[in-house]
Amino acid sequence: MIAPLIQVKNLSKIYGDESAKTKALEDASFSIDPGEFVAIMGPSGSGKSTLLHILGFLDEQTHGSYVFNGKERIGYSKEEMARLRNEKMGFVFQSFNLLPRITVLDNIKLPLIYSDVPEHDWNKKAKQALEKVGLSHRLFFQPSQLSGGEKQRAAIARALINEPEVIFADEPTGNLDSKSGGVVMNIFESLNREGHTIILITHDKDIAEHARRIIGIKDGRIESDRKNR
Repeated sequence: MIAPLIQVKNLSKIYGDESAKTKALEDASFSIDPGEFVAIMGPSGSGKSTLLHILGFLDEQTHGSYVFNGKERIGYSKEEMARLRNEKMGFVFQSFNLLPRITVLDNIKLPLIYSDVPEHDWNKKAKQALEKVGLSHRLFFQPSQLSGGEKQRAAIARALINEPEVIFADEPTGNLDSKSGGVVMNIFESLNREGHTIILITHDKDIAEHARRIIGIKDGRIESDRKNR
């Protein structure tokens, strides 16, 4: 039996102090196995991005348990979490987060700076990642020369560079037209077929339908959890 990659139990996140508390997340419980493609879907303000930030070690829960790769979050040091974020997790955000003054190739290589990969292999790995997203012809372009869809594909390539166990995507099609968004989602589906675990945050039902499992969230609480196909 395969152990879950992610397990959360009664996970809650509260912002503010005693005088003004805001519950962003309340008693969330679920597990995600290696190789799943899960969409966490809900309206703006539902707590889905807060949940992703906790799962990606970008924030910490107020209450509850989060186990990643068999180890409780509280057992990881800050240095271990930073290393996990760089080597075991890939992140794709709505705003692309590409550095504007360097080439696409150099943007893709950035996570390798903090890895154990020898520098003489960086170009090769970056080119392989760009080939996976169909951007081999844009190596020496700067981000300003790319379309929105191409920028997001470059961001996906950067997330792939260290061959992470899980890719977190936060509204990855939010700044794209429907055609470019469809291309990006097809890439995620292809990566999932290759064995990558994908956790996607979206408010869009049509985007969520690309996933194999959909977790619905509203007002900080898990409302539904269903297999999609």
